[in-house]
Amino acid sequence: MTDLKEIESRHISVLLDELVDSINITDEKKNIIVDCTLWMWWHASKIIKKMNPWDVFIWFDADIQNLELAKIRLDKINTNNKIEIILINSNFINLKDELEKKWINKITWIYYDLWLSSLHLDEADRWFSFMLNWPLDMRLDKSSWKTAADIINGYTQANLREIFMKYWEEPWSNKISARIVEHRKKEKFKTTTDLSEIIPGWPKTKSRIFQAIRIEVNQELEAIETSLKDAIKLLEKNWKIFVISFHSLEDRITKHIFKKETKDCICTDLICSCGHKKSLKVLTKKPIIPTDEEIKENSRSRSAKARCAEKII
Repeated sequence: MTDLKEIESRHISVLLDELVDSINITDEKKNIIVDCTLWMWWHASKIIKKMNPWDVFIWFDADIQNLELAKIRLDKINTNNKIEIILINSNFINLKDELEKKWINKITWIYYDLWLSSLHLDEADRWFSFMLNWPLDMRLDKSSWKTAADIINGYTQANLREIFMKYWEEPWSNKISARIVEHRKKEKFKTTTDLSEIIPGWPKTKSRIFQAIRIEVNQELEAIETSLKDAIKLLEKNWKIFVISFHSLEDRITKHIFKKETKDCICTDLICSCGHKKSLKVLTKKPIIPTDEEIKENSRSRSAKARCAEKII
């Protein structure tokens, strides 16, 4: 098993204090808090310390190894089974269905940390980077069938160009997609090195292409949109949703959904026919961003943005 102390020394949670400070715990009822992206448990470990003995903490993670490692860590923090802890090995797109299985239809607080942990980025057996020669996999959920190799070896040139443009607006999209198709006529792509070597330009270009493929493999944007909409419906009145994103498209989805839920009408008719009622009050007019000190300590935090909203109905 991976050494916990070694992992803890490598992973630094982003906007940790800002997220934890936004939580309002009540003594008047059971707090049901949902962590949709457990990753490396630091947010969770801080939050559990604030919770009451009768409260419930629910963890979602599509990666079973993350759940297993986090359970070891949090069992030490949750001494004497202070709170009820529920582990759910599933993508957060299944939020509503998975909570229904637990007979939970209302929650008091929910948050998302929409970035890979340092464990995913650094460990060779997780296959998310182009820095070493790893298999072209990129699945967060190893039970899903589609890998990065399936996309690179199976998508048409037009499809490849579309995901590179859609997810990163990569200016080399045409040339890179053409190179991929030309290369695989001779030999299928098997490793990250196979792909990295045919991508021209600076490391930033390689990073964008690899991230675009990862997003496509895991259907990350579709999952975010579905899950956020379900989360808002599950929230009780006066309770909050908090989202940390690291990609402009993730932040745009969050901003759009929050904005839509602050309006009483979302149709274009002269007389409203949609029946939509505003359900949120946005608490962050501008997104929360890391301090200069945090960016200096953890360069991976520089692109982070956090948005928070409160349920009003």
